[in-house]
Parts: sequence; C-alpha cells; structure tokens
Amino acid sequence: MLIVSVTRATDTQAIMAPATKKTTFLLNWYANPYHTPIFVAKKRGFYEEEGIDLAIMETTNPSDVTEIVGSGAVNMGLKAMIHILAAKDRGINLTSMGSLLDEPPTGLIFKASQKITKFTDIVGKRVGYIGHFGKVMIDDLAKQAGLAPDSYTTVRVGMNVTDAILRGDIDTGIGFTNFQRLELEELSGEPAGMLRIDECNGLGCCCFCSVMFVASDAFYNANKELIAGFLRATRRAMDITIEYPEQAWEDMCIMNPRLRSTKRTVQVEVDGKQVSVTTGSDVYEKIFQRTLPYFSRTLLNVERDWDKVGNFCKYLHVLENEVDQHSVYSNELVPAMGKPSVDPITPGGVLNLA
Repeated sequence: MLIVSVTRATDTQAIMAPATKKTTFLLNWYANPYHTPIFVAKKRGFYEEEGIDLAIMETTNPSDVTEIVGSGAVNMGLKAMIHILAAKDRGINLTSMGSLLDEPPTGLIFKASQKITKFTDIVGKRVGYIGHFGKVMIDDLAKQAGLAPDSYTTVRVGMNVTDAILRGDIDTGIGFTNFQRLELEELSGEPAGMLRIDECNGLGCCCFCSVMFVASDAFYNANKELIAGFLRATRRAMDITIEYPEQAWEDMCIMNPRLRSTKRTVQVEVDGKQVSVTTGSDVYEKIFQRTLPYFSRTLLNVERDWDKVGNFCKYLHVLENEVDQHSVYSNELVPAMGKPSVDPITPGGVLNLA
C-alpha cells in the first residue's frame, strides 16, 4: 500500500525557480529521523537550486519500494543493499546511486524481561521479522545453533516490530539499534536489549542493512544530470545534518511536525501539594541523535560492503540466479568531495582491500 504524502515547501519557499523538474522520491517507510538530510535539502531549497522540484512520498509497506521504483512509477527512492540484489534477481533492474545510512546495527531486539542473552534463548518464543530475508536469516541462525525448526515461531510484522512487541504479538523481532531498540525502551519503560545479526553470523558489519538511494536503470541512465544535482543537494544537507545537528533537526520537525518532542514538565496537585510531572515523549529526537553516527558523510557506495552483502546472499541461497553484486551500484554521480583523488598504485591496494 502506498500513501502519497507530498511534502510542500514553506511559505518562504513558495517562489520556485522557474526551471524546476517535478521529480518523485519514495521513502522506505514513513518520514522519520534517518531521513533528515533529505528533508533538510528540501526545506533549504537545495533541490530547487539544482532544478529539482522533489515530491517526497511515504510507503506503509517497505517491500513495495523496489517494484514501484523499478517499474518507473516513481523516479527515485530508498532501499537496503540486500533488497536491491533481490530485485535484480527478480528481473527488477535498480541502480544504487549512493548511500544514506552506513551499516546501522541490526538484530533481534527485546525487552530485558525476556531474559534473552544468546540466540538459543529464542526457543519457545515468537520472533518477528520484516520480510522474506529476515525469516531466512533467523532460520539460518537457528540452524547454525542446532535449534529445531518447530522450537520457535516466526511472525512477519514488517517494520513495526516495536508495536508488535508492545501489543504482545511477538517476544522479539528484527530492528535497528538506533531506532526500534530505542523506541522499545522509551515506550515500554524498561531496558531493551539486542542480539546483532552481524555478530551472530561473524560478518563484521551490518552492511546488508545500509540504506541506499536507488533509481531504475532506465531512469538513472536517462537522467544523469538530474541525479547528479540530487546528490549534490543531498550532500550539502548531509554536511549540515552532521555538523549542525540541532539546526538540521529543527528543519526536520518543521517539515514533519509529528516528530517534534512533546516532552514537558508540568505541575500537578497531589494530596494538596504541587508535584512536577513529566509528560509527552522526545523519542524521535533521541532516535535522530542515535542515528547521527550512521549517516554517510560521502554518500559513496562502499565496494567492500557490496562484496560482503553479495557473498552473504549467496551463502543464504536467497538469489536464484547468478547476480554480480558490483553491477547494481555506481559512484559515477556522487559528488567528488569524499572520493579518492588518485587510484592505488597497486590495483586493489597493498592489502587487496580496496
């Protein structure tokens, strides 16, 4: 299901540059703190300066993004590395043209009262997952741990893992440490824990959940000047987000008022005495602060991460066809700042890691 929620500029931006091109952009979920650089660029007119009138849209089902963008129904969007490879495997040709989030730690989140300290503690529990890959990863970890398939229950909950835990539908589920784990802690009122999937698998990073800017191959190849402008504008906003986070967050809240903190201290009378009571929540502001370390400063696709994700997909046997992971991304249009100024003297570098 796609909810079209076009973000409009403020009154001070009402006068658009005359030569702007309406361009659609589909977020990978509802507008939330890790989308801040995009909204900073929108509010400050950076996209308009590049000739782009960007219509930002939300989806209630993240699984829809690859097909919608790949079909050309929407020009550009956001999706995780592993899903871009899956799309390619299904004949949906997407190009990752840059990075928004680098390696946000991802794993099973849970309330401390669940007493989960190791993966085998999922026995007898209901485990939530986002989509197909989440279930495959959970079942593979269970197999590695020697657990019987019927010793735990998997439940598809999408990205709404926190709500599913709070409703009692699941005991634990896959989420980001900087988002759902923090959200669960704030809303449940008790500490929340996490078992990182990359650590359980010995991967060394959570690059499979890095969030990328994507377009269909056709749109990418036919609109390189526009995409280069989009990335330049986003890079300017990324710098502001990282260097001036308070200003960036204020921009984000102006564009999305529902994210603004409602936390207040009020005076109430209890047994004839005035008592200070804290009400409301600042959970989204905290999520933004926790997300800052994972924003991609350079916007670059990282070759080593794509290599690892491709090999991980092959290990999980989730790709039916032979897919070259290095064929689905390009740094051609990423702004020059942040790119190496020279190639290694020895191809691949002296440790062959480049």
